[in-house]
Amino acid sequence: MGTYHGMTLKSVTEGSQPKRPIVPVPQPQPIPTVQNKQPQKRASKTPIIIIPAATTSLITIYNAKDILQDLRYMSTDEKKAQGCKRENEVLIQRRKKGGLTVPYRIIDNPLKLSHEDWDRVVAVFVQGPAWQFKGWPWDGNPVEIFSRMKAFHIKWDEMRLDSNVAKWAVHVIQLSKQKRHLDHANLLKFWEVLDSFMVKHKHHLRF
Repeated sequence: MGTYHGMTLKSVTEGSQPKRPIVPVPQPQPIPTVQNKQPQKRASKTPIIIIPAATTSLITIYNAKDILQDLRYMSTDEKKAQGCKRENEVLIQRRKKGGLTVPYRIIDNPLKLSHEDWDRVVAVFVQGPAWQFKGWPWDGNPVEIFSRMKAFHIKWDEMRLDSNVAKWAVHVIQLSKQKRHLDHANLLKFWEVLDSFMVKHKHHLRF
């Protein structure tokens, strides 16, 4: 039994032992929740070519592969007679020198394109009537549209040129019903003109 003589009230109540510093007990760290991040989709570099949806056009979703990939003209009726089914879009393989092939996406319903897709549109085949561009970006203005992509028009050499096509910045490709052996050379012009345009304006795409 000790005595309280000479002790302060504090030392009596708390004890005379020097107080140990309180060491904080480390709290377990919460396990970070792993965010299930979707891998970012790489932007496509495949160019897009828009063609008319109307079957009266010389180039349609039925014969686009024959015209642009094989460089020979086959009518839409011929393709239908062969049992060719209508596709939503067509992927063609453009053959380049040295055996290299480059894919191009061919569509006839541009209203489904996203904002990013429009940057990949490199060419449009024009039929003539301005309503072809209804609902397009740039207020559907052909002059604005053709400053952002190369415009083409296919016609028979015996047909009169559409008045709209004549006043717009459109490259006209003429085919001859009598000289079908010239199809290849005439259609090859399409790729020459398009390459030249892409070097200047769409060099970030694959071509």
